[in-house]
Amino acid sequence: MPARPSRYRLTGVPDYSHRFHAGNVGDVWKHCALVTILERASAPAGRVVYLDSHAGEGRYPLGPTGEWTEGIGRLWSEREDGDTVSRYVALCRRLGSGDDRPTAYPGSPTLARALLGPSAEIVLWERDEAAFARLTPQVEGDARIRIQRGDGLAALADGVRRAEARASAVVVLVDPPWVQKADWTEVPDVVAAAARASMRASFILWYPVKSLTRPNAMIARLRAAGVPGTIGELVTTPLEHQRQRLNGSGVLLVRPPAGAVEALASAAPILGARCATHAGAWSFRLQAWG
Repeated sequence: MPARPSRYRLTGVPDYSHRFHAGNVGDVWKHCALVTILERASAPAGRVVYLDSHAGEGRYPLGPTGEWTEGIGRLWSEREDGDTVSRYVALCRRLGSGDDRPTAYPGSPTLARALLGPSAEIVLWERDEAAFARLTPQVEGDARIRIQRGDGLAALADGVRRAEARASAVVVLVDPPWVQKADWTEVPDVVAAAARASMRASFILWYPVKSLTRPNAMIARLRAAGVPGTIGELVTTPLEHQRQRLNGSGVLLVRPPAGAVEALASAAPILGARCATHAGAWSFRLQAWG
């Protein structure tokens, strides 16, 4: 199934700012997956290349109220006992800021910089002018980083091919804003094309969950495209409760490093119990194919 030309251009794209959502339960789940996979990809000797299709600002201020109260705010005082969740929270405390509550939250480029070693290469795309302007000074001076203002989806397959030629491990985060219905067909098509362009790269595709209709259709599309994968979906507000905030989110993993899926499966009950908006009402779906 060929990938369609990307619609994500620098003009004519709906406005989106992750600032309103930073640190929410979707970020928590996505970044637990990212931390888990980067830790394991970095373990063997060799060079790691990390590609981020929608890098964002790198670090986000958190107001007194916001979606973070259902995400990182529920975990901020998590004790450090070495499990997946506590390692993620420890990174957030070190790279963000706050005492009794979080006041700044680290985005995916900041987490990747902290987890990857001096021989790594970090390639960041960000199409939004304001986000790009905020990200640039945060990464300047880091010789590992190449930052590009442009369409990360359109560049993804070629970027993966190039990265694989010069790395022992490649990790790709695809984290689009999901602002249009058509994203649910275009984005999986782009991921499928990029996955077929590589024999080794690990992919993380994050997606929101407010009902299962679109996620299920996306999974069927990827299966039909011949892309083997595993999804982990964490829902912390029951789907029958319709609201403006997320009910949950999922990560699609393609070729995850050994042990990553098991680590996320063990993290899900901790996050579900802590972040549930209705006491005890959370669910986790783990499904693999190919």
